[in-house]
Amino acid sequence: MKNLLTPDVKNEVLARIDNLSPESKALWGKMNVNQGLRHMAMAFDTATGELDPTVAQRLPMPKWLIKFFFLNTKPPKEKVQTFVEMNMVKQGINPPDFEAERQQLKHNIEKFYNATDLVPENKLAGKFNRQDWGKLFYNHTDHHLRQFGV
Repeated sequence: MKNLLTPDVKNEVLARIDNLSPESKALWGKMNVNQGLRHMAMAFDTATGELDPTVAQRLPMPKWLIKFFFLNTKPPKEKVQTFVEMNMVKQGINPPDFEAERQQLKHNIEKFYNATDLVPENKLAGKFNRQDWGKLFYNHTDHHLRQFGV
């Protein structure tokens, strides 16, 4: 699994973000591109501690197993549980400014990449070290970039 903390991988992801446009359409799911950008940007706030997310429902399996799937498999295209605050559709969040959302996502990636102190636990998957966060965020961001065709 690729790791967003690797310079080449980070640069690849930033270039893919630059290939999005306001006209990018989702190949699956309910979010539009602006919602997708906000959702991806907010995810990074969970690792830096800027967002203390709320788990939507009881976990369907033990945290160690969720961690295994997060770090070693591609997410399915079907709806996967997300944190309450990051569910753009259910929260009725529809950001109007594509470019502002794109720049915020890129800023959050750089901030994450340069962070020296990350939250030691993912609320869904248990204990996380820096490398775990890097793998998770590559996997999550790649999933949503593929959702929008880049």
